Amino acid sequence: MRLASAVTSTVLASALLFSAIPAAQAAPDKDLSAIESSQLTDASSMLALINPTTKLSPENYTPSKLVNVAGTGMQLRSEAAKAVEQLITDARAAGHSIHLLSAYRSYERQAALFNQYQTKYGTAYAERISARPGTSEHQLGLAADLGYTNSQAELKSAFGQTPAGIWIAKHAVEYGLIIRYPDGKEEITGYKYEPWHVRYIGKEHAKALAQSGAETFEEYFTMLGEASASKKVKATAVAEDEEQDSSAPTDTDSSEESKKSGYGVMKDDDLLVLRFLPPYRDWGFGFSE
Repeated sequence: MRLASAVTSTVLASALLFSAIPAAQAAPDKDLSAIESSQLTDASSMLALINPTTKLSPENYTPSKLVNVAGTGMQLRSEAAKAVEQLITDARAAGHSIHLLSAYRSYERQAALFNQYQTKYGTAYAERISARPGTSEHQLGLAADLGYTNSQAELKSAFGQTPAGIWIAKHAVEYGLIIRYPDGKEEITGYKYEPWHVRYIGKEHAKALAQSGAETFEEYFTMLGEASASKKVKATAVAEDEEQDSSAPTDTDSSEESKKSGYGVMKDDDLLVLRFLPPYRDWGFGFSE
């Protein structure tokens, strides 16, 4: 089984491991905004990454402030709901009959879907097309599946070649949304191309991802972690230098007093560098075989 053990009740499992993403793509970007580490590990963060190796804890985690997406009975977190509503409105104005197929899913709903697939296809295939409960991105309340009225390509890779799919791929970033599982990146995301599945990460980060050279959220997530840690280490080094300058012993200071003052000593926790492992993703839908 590919699932990691659960962590504390307020965060996603933060694996302090090296990513399998190529170093050239995962290198920290000096232009990336500094963020707090909690933005990468807290399930309530719009940057939280969830996949088969990062199980939510508690497994039945429910995001706060879920709201109905206008014109549907489905829910998302408020910021994601607004983004999806506006994207659908603008797509329709551009002549594309886009509608919402799926949004937030509870642990119980995901368990029912996975069990359905497991019974019908067996465990191995079920894990290729559906996330185990507690590991579905839909449970974060930030992911949505979009359809195209009267299209035979719904929930199929061919959706990406429809006028609607092309429009979504081109304009999603304007709403803070990304195509979560792009074509040809199964080795990184762990699942096939899903042009209908969008994920909210905010306008600033959606734009930064597009400009960073990253082609997947996994790569961008790793970049953010490394850039944030790098900036933290640099800031700590500057602070240590300033402290040393202000507390450096004079010629009259004894070596014993220098030791007491801590001059020249770097604390171990100041050198902590966080690295994150984001190898797979959720592919649980339940709308099409």
